[in-house]
Order: sequence, then structure tokens, then C-alpha cells
Amino acid sequence: MAENNAEAVAVNNTTTLMNINMNNVIKLNATNYLMWNRQVHPIFDGYALANYLDSTAAIPEPIFVVNDVNSPNPAFDLWNRQDRMIYSALIGALSPSVQPLVSRAHTSTDVWLTLAQTYVKPSRGHIKQLKHQVKQWTKGTHTIDEYFQGLTTKFDQLALLGKVIDYEDQIEFILDGLSKDYKSIVNQMEGRDVPPSLTELHEKLLNHEANLLTAAPPAISPITANYVSNNRNQRSAPK
Repeated sequence: MAENNAEAVAVNNTTTLMNINMNNVIKLNATNYLMWNRQVHPIFDGYALANYLDSTAAIPEPIFVVNDVNSPNPAFDLWNRQDRMIYSALIGALSPSVQPLVSRAHTSTDVWLTLAQTYVKPSRGHIKQLKHQVKQWTKGTHTIDEYFQGLTTKFDQLALLGKVIDYEDQIEFILDGLSKDYKSIVNQMEGRDVPPSLTELHEKLLNHEANLLTAAPPAISPITANYVSNNRNQRSAPK
């Protein structure tokens, strides 16, 4: 029996139950579906259990008939038991703000499809919003890590929605949003015949950021003048 919602027991074959540990899975929230999906689905793939997330997979009949006698189907009972536990594991991998979305889901497949339809549905408005965010995203006061991750996350979200941004266009978006302090890097990258990899560009920007921080002049404390009274130059007031 699982100790908490982060563990699932699932059927690996007709007679065996196996424990699947999901303790290291990030909690799904409104912005990280892509990475959550990439963590969870391979777990079930690795145990040959991804069919429990697939709406087209065959489900055993709850009743089978032998000599006109209806009898409970042990295969269905086994399927149902493991599905309940996978269902529990999936719920445990959702943040509290997301859990209400699947309140009407009855099976593991229902949970999986509900989440996919919520976060992957390629609505025109959602795609347009993401494209606008990509165009408007700039370095500003962000660190290079924050700036870079902000864009690459949006690239991935668009790809998940079937709107893949061309690789060279991704590089161009990254370079266009940089501040003037990074002009030398921009000129260097634009002058190349072959665009850099995202990893190489990220590393160069990080190194340049470190150089900028090192070269920044120390903060100068304001100079204050204290008035010193010279009693010898002052006349005593007449008594």
C-alpha cells in the first residue's frame, strides 16, 4: 500500500503489482505543465504503464459470462485497483491550486486528458498571447538566467502547442531583447555564419554579465561637510 499520494502501485502484468515512486516529481502548477509532463510520462513509459494514461487503451470488461453465468472479471478488478492508485499518485503530483480542475475525473486517463486539454489546448488566443510575450520580453533588470529562462520556457510552450519557433528566430529574439551593455555579444553572434547553440549563447551571456559586474565601479558614499566653529574668530557677545 502506498504511504502517501506521491507513490503509485500499478499493474505491470496480470498478476504483479509494482511500486512507482513519484516523490521527486515537481508539483504541477499553472505554468510548468511542459516540464511536469516530461517528468511524469517517462516514468509510466519506463514501467510499460503508459496505457493507463491513454484513452484508446483497452479496459477489461467488469463481467465475463461462462455458460450463461455472469461472474466478476479478475482482470478488471486488478486493473481497477491499480488505476485507483495511479489516480491517487497523479492527484498527489498536483499543486492545491490545480487539483480542483480534475475534481470530476474518475480514472487516471480522465485526469491526464483533463490536464492536457487545460494546458495544451491550442486556442488561438493562448498562442497569440505567448507570441506577444516573446516579442515583449527584454533583459531589463533581470539576470541573464532569468531572462534566458523566461524566453526558452515560452519557446517550449509554443512548441507544445504545435507552433514551433524556428531555431534562428529563437536566437534573434534572445539577442533583440538584450540591453546595450551586451552589444558586443550581439555583434559577435550576428556576425557568425552559423548561429550558436542555445547553450553556447547562454554561457557567453553569463560570462559577459560576470565581467560587467566585476567592472562596475564601487558605490561612492556621499561626502558631507561638518561645520567647525572657530571660537577665536568669534566675538563674545557683550554682557
